[in-house]
Amino acid sequence: MWLGICITISHIIKSVMDIFDFIGSAVCHQMAERSFILDGMKLPVCARCTGIYSGIFFSMVFFFIFGRLKGNKPYSTWSMLLGACAFIPISVDGFFSYMGFWESTQFLRVVTGALAGSSLCGFFLLGANFNVIGENEQPIFQSTKEQLFIMGITLVWGLLLWMNIGEFIIASSVIVLGIVCFWTDFLYVILKNLLGNKKLPFWTLSFCGSLFIILTIGVLRQ
Repeated sequence: MWLGICITISHIIKSVMDIFDFIGSAVCHQMAERSFILDGMKLPVCARCTGIYSGIFFSMVFFFIFGRLKGNKPYSTWSMLLGACAFIPISVDGFFSYMGFWESTQFLRVVTGALAGSSLCGFFLLGANFNVIGENEQPIFQSTKEQLFIMGITLVWGLLLWMNIGEFIIASSVIVLGIVCFWTDFLYVILKNLLGNKKLPFWTLSFCGSLFIILTIGVLRQ
């Protein structure tokens, strides 16, 4: 009896891991030597992508909870600079490590990914919701402190994973939800810019489209 239960649990875990890996394949090379290991299992994406998609997940949760998904008010100067500068570390580390000037580390990968990922969705929302001929009064961030809060949460999360602290299921769930959020946001920007004058369920359409993209890429990479 206990043997049967253990085998069933093992099969369930294997199936869950396969699903996570399938979704992760839509955005990442999934190189084992560049990925974190939790509970003896490899996370579905590499360390840098772990930071990126965790940041996307946390920022989207924030926007949803605080009703910022329709935000269209341009950032303040300092907030814009902070958001833009968040992409500099990942660009520098990615470019120079690729060119062979240095070998990046798991620490650098997850930190630079976290900074970029936690800043990306705000720009997505601004690009989608900004009205060039109307008023834009709904803020994406009320203050720079909110930006720093999301960055801080993502950095702490990434560092915990770097120190091998965390649960595989929880960490992987955050990552794959972040991947879904990324593709949803990406399609939302496109649809809003193309069809923004029409009354359509843009978020629903974008979500369904994101699942289609993930499924298609996953199948092609098999």
